[in-house]
This record gives sequence, structure tokens and C-alpha cells, in this order.
Amino acid sequence: MSIIRQKPRSETQAHGAEFEAMPGSIADYLGDMVSAHAPDATYRYVSAASKELLGYEPDELIGTSAYDHFHPDDAAKVGVAHRSTLEGAPYTVAYRLRRKDNEYVWVETTTRIITDPGTNAVTEILCSTRALVDRRSVEALSSQEYQQAVNRIQGILDGELIEPVYQPIYDLQTGQVVSCEALARFPGEPERGPDRWFAEAWDVGLGVPLELLAVRTAATALDRLPHDINLCINASPPTIFAGGFLECLGDGAERVTVELTEHLHVDDYEGFTARLTPLRDAGGKVAIDDFGAGYASLRHILKVRPEWIKLDISLTERIDENLVAHALATSLISFADEVGVRVVAEGIETEEELETLLDIGFRYGQGFYFGVPAPLDEVVERIS
Repeated sequence: MSIIRQKPRSETQAHGAEFEAMPGSIADYLGDMVSAHAPDATYRYVSAASKELLGYEPDELIGTSAYDHFHPDDAAKVGVAHRSTLEGAPYTVAYRLRRKDNEYVWVETTTRIITDPGTNAVTEILCSTRALVDRRSVEALSSQEYQQAVNRIQGILDGELIEPVYQPIYDLQTGQVVSCEALARFPGEPERGPDRWFAEAWDVGLGVPLELLAVRTAATALDRLPHDINLCINASPPTIFAGGFLECLGDGAERVTVELTEHLHVDDYEGFTARLTPLRDAGGKVAIDDFGAGYASLRHILKVRPEWIKLDISLTERIDENLVAHALATSLISFADEVGVRVVAEGIETEEELETLLDIGFRYGQGFYFGVPAPLDEVVERIS
């Protein structure tokens, strides 16, 4: 039975049915339960698919809170997803919903929001929910290891436990600091590095909230760094495109450069660059990080047109001895000068590497040669 033919019972439900009929909307997931919620998660509209998925008629859910139907062990995780959605980050989260017979079913919900054109406030949350039927996926989601991972990430989010450190980027010709790159540090065992924390967050569906927290804590440095020193932050496209991303930067977006790894996969460059427009309209800049670590670098540069390129540490390392790296870096400087892009050499560790990079024509660099990443107080004192 087509869910878009159901007769709406109220003005709000009519809006939900109208939304379902829109091409390219969440309703394109045929057979999914489509629902519309108030910002507090109260059901305003539910499609007929609720009967098959949960055993409820739509009228039985309307007016109730979605939180009343979550498994107690999943409520915190879905709460994080809810808050992220309200911040403008489209979300997909896997969790358990209680059926009318009091049994629980694993589901996956994708969200998007509708905002008021005048105030930009969220007026409605639109969801598409489907049953998770793949046995291996359900077993993985039900595992003790998965729940432990969720709890670890939720603990970081709830306690806002990320402690940023900062690594200055220098003008190699003048010795002046021009920017600082923010790097996230987490509590606990040293062997659980930032890469592992972020990878785990993406595995359990909490990647965007964790990155937004990292951006928000890093951006607090803008008030204390001298105004002529900018800030570089690392973020993935889903995080940059989240509605709450610019809010994390406060009033300092014009001093921020967002670093995109060259490993990112882009199918639609036109759409990708269009979604960078709000950041650039606010004065923010884009860097392609890890240049030379893979095959996609030049294409990203040509299509995204970044303001900065960061030479990967694998090319900087022993560049005074590596003729291939020397040739590639020389070509990059020539290319960058032609197109008006600034280049930073990452991972400088020796006097010989620095001298070679200066001879090639590099203007900017960072690395342990100048000092290890440090808390903001130490960096500000070092700059002063």
C-alpha cells in the first residue's frame, strides 16, 4: 500500500504527507516508516508503515514522545543524534525501538530538519525508519564491544573531555607564527590516539558530534591567540556541512582554515564545493591536507580550489636525501605559484630538511623541529 495516499488527519499530518510525496525526500526509502516530529521529538505525523514495523497505528503514536519508545540502553545515544540533528547535522543512527507487543526491534533512522525561513529555527524533524534485518549487523550492534565503544564516546561527549593542543605554523623566511593547527587529545591510555577515537566514533554513528566537539573546543583559542594568527582545524565533510558547524567557530570564522584530507572521496565536486559556500562566505578558508599521500591530490586541488595545500610528512621526511620527493615538492611550489595557492610543509624535523625546503621555495612550515604540539597557554607564551 502506498504510504503517500493515506488521507491526512490534520494540518500537520497534511504537511507530512506532502513531504512524503516530494521527489528526492526521505520518503523515497519505500517501505520505511516516515515520521515528522516536533523539535522535542514528539510525533506529529506517522506513515502507515508504523503498523508493520512497530505494530502501532499512526494515531497511536501521534502525540507521544519518541523517547518513550527507545530501548533504555540506547536512549543516550539517540539523544546525541537528536541534539546533533537540531544543530543541523543530517543523521543516521541504529538503535532499538519498542513494539506494541513490548518486544524490541533494531532499526535505522535517517533524519533531516525543516527550519523557519525567517529565524532559521528548527520547526520539524523528519525521519525515515527501517528495520535492520541483516543478522551480522544486528549481532555487531548487540555486542558488548559495540556498547562499550558507544559508552566511551558518549562519556567524552557528555563530559566534553577533549583537550586540544596546538602546533604553530611558521613563515619560514621571517620566523613569525602565522597560524596554529589544533589537534585533539583524549583522556586515558596514550596508545588510544586521536585517530582511533575518531574512527571508533564513526563506527558507532557518533562521528559528527565528536568532531563538532573537537572543533568547538579548538575554536576557543581564537579569543586568546593574537588577531593576526589564524587557526587550522581538521574536519570531515559531514561535519563541515552540519548546520551547527559555523556556530562552533563563533565570530572567528574568517580566521579559520578547515583542513580536508586528500583521502576524502568526492563523486560530485560541483555539489561538494557548493556546500563549502557558507564557510567561505563567512570568511573561512580550505586546505587540502596530506598532499602527496595518495592519487587524488591534484584533482582535489583543481576542483575544490583550496587556499592552502599541506605537503604530507612522507614527502617532507628526509627530503634533503630523497630525490623523488625533492622533485615533486619543487613541482608543487611552481604549480602553487601559478594558481595562487599557499603551501605548508608538514613534519619538519631537522635543520637539513628545513634548509632544503627553503631552497625549493617553501614559505610556510610546521613540525617537531620548531616544537611539539602544546596546550594553548604554552603556545601563547611561546608566540609572545
